[in-house]
Amino acid sequence: MIKAVLFDFAGTLFGRPSAPWLDPSLAAVLRSPGPFVARMTPAERAGWETRDLSAEANRAAYSCLFRLAGLSLSDEVFARLHDPACWLPYPDTSAALQRVRPLRIGVLSNISWDIRSVFAREAFAVDAFALSFELGVCKPSAQIFRTACRQLGIAPRECLMVGDDPVTDGGAADAGLRFALVATGPVGVRPPVLLEALARNGIR
Repeated sequence: MIKAVLFDFAGTLFGRPSAPWLDPSLAAVLRSPGPFVARMTPAERAGWETRDLSAEANRAAYSCLFRLAGLSLSDEVFARLHDPACWLPYPDTSAALQRVRPLRIGVLSNISWDIRSVFAREAFAVDAFALSFELGVCKPSAQIFRTACRQLGIAPRECLMVGDDPVTDGGAADAGLRFALVATGPVGVRPPVLLEALARNGIR
């Protein structure tokens, strides 16, 4: 029986709308970093994989990414990428969180900054936040999923993880959780995938 639902943050509950301040070339690299990550040295790749353990690591990793793409990352743009005002909920986020109640709700994110203010701004009630920069470990490590379950006071087998990344979020299955993969997309364009994922898992 599912007693709690964990949600990923970026690309699952919240996303960035089209931003006039974000150069189209930078936006394209953010959407598809894979080709540039593939060109990183082993040391650079290690930094990329641990970019969400601190703000400093995040800045270094993204500076490397854009350098390999022949671009530069200004202080202003980097700050905006981490500005709560630049993150908006998907249209079905509020309804999905309401549908989960009275079950427990958690947010599990690979993130280098505190996203709690984003949820407070929207008056979204969350029982626990498991954030990589605070816990010192990132998805898909089983450790962070189990820590999130302990924060919610439930066993992994009693928890559903909902996320848009089959690798990082999909690590939930190895930790004993159920996993629901959802498609991501721009805010205002994506269909109600959260509600569909919950329904597929018996939460209606």
